[in-house]
Amino acid sequence: MALRARHHPGSNAAILAVVVSLLATPAFAACTQDRAVYADRDDTYTLTFRHVPEDQPVMTSNEFTIQLNDSDVKLDGVVMWNEGVARPNGMVMYRCPGGDVTGDELRACTVWQGVIYALKEGADADLLPKAKEPAAQALLLPDFSSSMSGFNFKLEKPIETFPWEVFRFKECVPEQ
Repeated sequence: MALRARHHPGSNAAILAVVVSLLATPAFAACTQDRAVYADRDDTYTLTFRHVPEDQPVMTSNEFTIQLNDSDVKLDGVVMWNEGVARPNGMVMYRCPGGDVTGDELRACTVWQGVIYALKEGADADLLPKAKEPAAQALLLPDFSSSMSGFNFKLEKPIETFPWEVFRFKECVPEQ
């Protein structure tokens, strides 16, 4: 004996609504912060978070790079949460020496330092998610552009284009 599903008026509309809502879920919501890739408004710079192995002791909650597209200019970034009033303090560096560095050496290679904010729909700002939390829709690095323009990169050809301070979610690096 075969059973037939009864067709209820409106059931197709309900199924369609569920499918559309699943398809409309933003990609950033399904991505963790440590796999998120962002671009500035002109798509000149790419900010890429990287996975930090969980079995290694780390001092940072997030690590990332900022690449001037179509060039070899690459900056390294870290995020450390401070004690007391918890804030994701970001630091962007260019060609820092490896190993133990002195305070002067670190200051000399630091391009920008500040709190990184996660931006949401409706211009709401929140703090940057930690590595395994859902990725932010957009990031704000306050005063980043002017910090870059004032930094001496010691390049043969000076950088002429600086990033906007807002980076929007572009894609998610697949899990490995």
